[in-house]
Amino acid sequence: MQTSIGSVVGNNSSIHWAQTIKTPYAYGIVEVIDEAGIAQTIGMQAIGKITHALELAPVSLHEVETVANAGMNESVRSIVLVVPVGSVVYIVIRGSGTVFLKRNGQYAKLLGSEGSISGMGTVGDIIILTSGAFGKTIEENELIMSVTQSSAIESAEKLAMLLNGKSDSAGCAAILMEVDAVISSDVSAPTTPINQPSSVGVFVNRIHLKTGAGKIRRFINANPQDKAITIKRHVALWRHRFKNPKVSIPTILLVCFGLSVLFGVQKELTTKQDKQIIAVMTEASRMYEEGTALMELNPVKGRERLVSAKTTLQPMKDAVTNKTKEGRRVLELYEQIDGAITQAMHAYSGDPQMFYDAGLLKSDGVISTIAIENDTLVLGDAKEKALYSVSLPVKTGSIIGGGAGYENLRFVALHGSTGYALLSEGVNAVSINQKQTKQQVIKKTEEWGFISALVSFGGNIYLLDSGTSRIWKYVATETGFSDIREYLNPDTLPDLSKSTGMVIDGSVWIGTTDGKILRFTQGKENAFVPKGVDPSFGNILVIFTSDEVNNLYILDNENKRVVVLDKDGMYMSQYVWESVIPFTNLVVSEKHGKILLLGGDKIYSLDIK
Repeated sequence: MQTSIGSVVGNNSSIHWAQTIKTPYAYGIVEVIDEAGIAQTIGMQAIGKITHALELAPVSLHEVETVANAGMNESVRSIVLVVPVGSVVYIVIRGSGTVFLKRNGQYAKLLGSEGSISGMGTVGDIIILTSGAFGKTIEENELIMSVTQSSAIESAEKLAMLLNGKSDSAGCAAILMEVDAVISSDVSAPTTPINQPSSVGVFVNRIHLKTGAGKIRRFINANPQDKAITIKRHVALWRHRFKNPKVSIPTILLVCFGLSVLFGVQKELTTKQDKQIIAVMTEASRMYEEGTALMELNPVKGRERLVSAKTTLQPMKDAVTNKTKEGRRVLELYEQIDGAITQAMHAYSGDPQMFYDAGLLKSDGVISTIAIENDTLVLGDAKEKALYSVSLPVKTGSIIGGGAGYENLRFVALHGSTGYALLSEGVNAVSINQKQTKQQVIKKTEEWGFISALVSFGGNIYLLDSGTSRIWKYVATETGFSDIREYLNPDTLPDLSKSTGMVIDGSVWIGTTDGKILRFTQGKENAFVPKGVDPSFGNILVIFTSDEVNNLYILDNENKRVVVLDKDGMYMSQYVWESVIPFTNLVVSEKHGKILLLGGDKIYSLDIK
């Protein structure tokens, strides 16, 4: 039987918890109440027992009951399982719970309390399993209205929205299984009695063995005496059909015995491989279900679960083919997880668009360095030895400095209405409004090694010295700037030789050429670990943030993207492009919704979504 599955999980607590189960052979719900506050732990233990018992497909209602019984204990309030086998559906409730059937637009309650039922599924059926708490939170008419004229997946989305509107949804969970296609089965008819509701008389428990695969399986599992009888009967039939008296019974018995051994070995190997596949798929499915359920409540955690599910399934996906049933299941689950990640990752594609060209101000002007504050950009032009300012909202620009004294222009910074330029002999200050330059407000000293970044923060000037692995600080005074000071504490000795740049928002942030993001707070290193980034960062990372923006923006040019993290390291989104322009730096204005990239001597932009 081919099915589509929708699942719904409420907002669990440490006392009241529920979760859905999705394995290659069965789907279900577990609900737990534990006053000691370990409901989730107990629930996961129950799910573990159930999934372990489902490593092989059940072939009778009794087996499904045994599986459900394995997960029950005094804290487990609901276990509801549905197992499609061929054209038959087995359903079991332990504890509380409800099972509905939608067929041809009609609804019926199959089970409303502990019990078991089985019957023939038909294309279009939707079987709805709910935990005990779900039935108390969502009224029956609300559930039916959500499923009307909808698929199982669409209905699950409606129920999730309905559940989110409830004041308390702890312990609520539901599985919706829609029958997409019915495949004939070689599973024997169930022998367990069924308490079948009269309102669903068409849900009958009748199935027959018809396939050759079923005959072979029964022969392999039969006892030796029955195997001998079967072989003798077929030998007589063969001799009658082919009239070949030279074929001796011992020879045929030997051949059949050899085939039996081969079938047995193949079955053992297949069973072992199937167990491995099922174990991996069960774990990946659990994380996938958790991830999709968390997306509305906590998108960051939801993405983490989805990425973990993909990582777990990846080795199995690479090892299987679509020529086997198990392989197709693995590949189908992987595609579902990958699709969910793509949607959840907020990955936006599109090439950066031209934003500003210094040729508008000077015929041969190029942009070699950039800084931003509020609505103003300051651009450095090393080729033309000039400084430009650009108003971000309207993109009007002007030349604010240049000529003699601007040789070897390397970096610019901005604070208020004053721009700063790092030159070979020191730092110049430029009044943007008056377009006047004060040369060497900070002079180069013998302590400087190789300066690889200039930042103005709080009116002070900071220089990143990758040559000596130091951060130099110059404090603003009434008459200019103080003498050189060290920002880093004496016991903080990082290796800054691979730095790509520096930005400050109260903490100091530095990207590196070996794929690291360094953070220093109050002169001490403050470890920073990105979480949920997929694919992983490349080697060369350039960072932008400030006290005006809420997030961290990382230019990962090797992967042609800008990744957005919050300042705790959680992944938020990414912007990906195909352009071959090698971008070298970036600044961001969240106020104006722009990511500005420096590349090819020009400024390009991406819209923040």
